[in-house]
Amino acid sequence: MSSYRGLGVQLRPAKPARPAGVAFFAGLGVLGSLAGLLLAIAQIWLLMRVSVEPSRLFGLCALGLVAALLALWINWGFWELLKWAWWANLLLTLCGAALCGLALSQASALGNALGRALPQLAARANPGAIAVFGIIALLAYHLVVAAYIVSAHAAFGVGTPDERPLWEKAQRR
Repeated sequence: MSSYRGLGVQLRPAKPARPAGVAFFAGLGVLGSLAGLLLAIAQIWLLMRVSVEPSRLFGLCALGLVAALLALWINWGFWELLKWAWWANLLLTLCGAALCGLALSQASALGNALGRALPQLAARANPGAIAVFGIIALLAYHLVVAAYIVSAHAAFGVGTPDERPLWEKAQRR
């Protein structure tokens, strides 16, 4: 064994360096997932204080909790440069962009709800314009992330030939 090290032969293949953009977007994704998880848990807790009976709102909050956990898992895999996480994060980002497009069609209703929830904001600014600006900013973020994910495919080994020997392919990255 020691003679191999003297020749400079690596016993384990070196892990590829994580690109800075992957680290940035994966970190933002993990933080956003944790925030969504906390919001879903808080909403479920508030609903359980009012009534124990199942309702449509409780089901939506439970669905939000599951979606936040799934997004956390996908973003953690994205941080670890796993191949399946590249595909899953691309799908998650495109779904987020589609939801932003759907929310943009409901911007006036969201602005009205924002104005009712924060009356002091409605007195100073137009809540509908704030809702539209926020939705457009989220849509732009999702499109930038999708463009970056597509450009960073080589770091995940997507679309590139795997020229490792067979004994290295069997091991996890």
